[in-house]
Amino acid sequence: MVILLKKFMNRFTYTQKKLNGPIFSIITPFNDREKIDYLALKNYLKYLYSNGARNFYVMVYNTRLSLLTEKEIKKINVFCIKQVKKLNKNNIIICAEPYHCSTEQTIKYVNYFKKNGADIVSLIFGEKFYADEQLYSHFRKIHNKTKCLLLLHQQILENGISSNPPFVYYSLNVLEKISKLPRFIAMKEDAKNQTYTKMICKKISNQMTIITSGGGKRQWLKAAKHGCTSWLSGVSNLNPKISIDFYNYYKSKNIKKMNMIIKNIEDPFFKIKDKYGWHLTIKAFLELNKNFKRYERSPLKEINKDEMLKCKKVFEKIKKQIEIKKLAKYLN
Repeated sequence: MVILLKKFMNRFTYTQKKLNGPIFSIITPFNDREKIDYLALKNYLKYLYSNGARNFYVMVYNTRLSLLTEKEIKKINVFCIKQVKKLNKNNIIICAEPYHCSTEQTIKYVNYFKKNGADIVSLIFGEKFYADEQLYSHFRKIHNKTKCLLLLHQQILENGISSNPPFVYYSLNVLEKISKLPRFIAMKEDAKNQTYTKMICKKISNQMTIITSGGGKRQWLKAAKHGCTSWLSGVSNLNPKISIDFYNYYKSKNIKKMNMIIKNIEDPFFKIKDKYGWHLTIKAFLELNKNFKRYERSPLKEINKDEMLKCKKVFEKIKKQIEIKKLAKYLN
């Protein structure tokens, strides 16, 4: 028993340490018939890896799990596991359940992904919120009935009790309780509230790896002051080198180079992203970067031709600024 516990703790520590820095979300490509393009996905995973990605995340939104059938959700998760581990067995692959699940169905997903080689499974609470005990008992039961390392995908909750606004945040108390469940090693902080993120980092960053998302590298830099060590890829879905270089500049305290990446790559992208939305804009830019086509599955609808021309102008402007500033060759 002592030997088994020691092996588990060594794996726990090893995996958690590897989550520092950028985490690269996997974006699902579709073809013009709205079918998953597995060949394009395979090539994209290879592209991410060849440019430095080592932590891969099948994420409920970016991987479009809400648009997939249960069979497809299982298939795409397992496909990503196999491809990521084929590239390098030491890569970390985080799988994910869909947005709406019963507790028992989530347990089945976690066990299935674990059986097929997942390192971590991401859990999201999509039901209406009524009480902290409802949240905690859900995650505790999953933790106790599975053997996989877990990630909490934390975001604002739809309040089942009348309130204005009709949304609430996870309480710091319940987050702390979840963080003390041994196999919850990380949390994707998706509430997109700077003050709240700061409080979370101060409260539980010593228990879990905190991964910021939605506000780019500027948001992460603010959270990093309070113990946050990771962020979810944004513009670096176009090339992992963008975030990897940024992280290396951060560690060497090269503020000038960090600011060059933010101002010349991330800021222009974020400006047009705010106009058309993250999910559609990154798909458009991935097409411009010759990764795969921007096709979506209904009810999502890809950016149209006129919008694509505007995206192309920004894409070319970013490429030009990269050249002028003598940054690495990030875009195709």
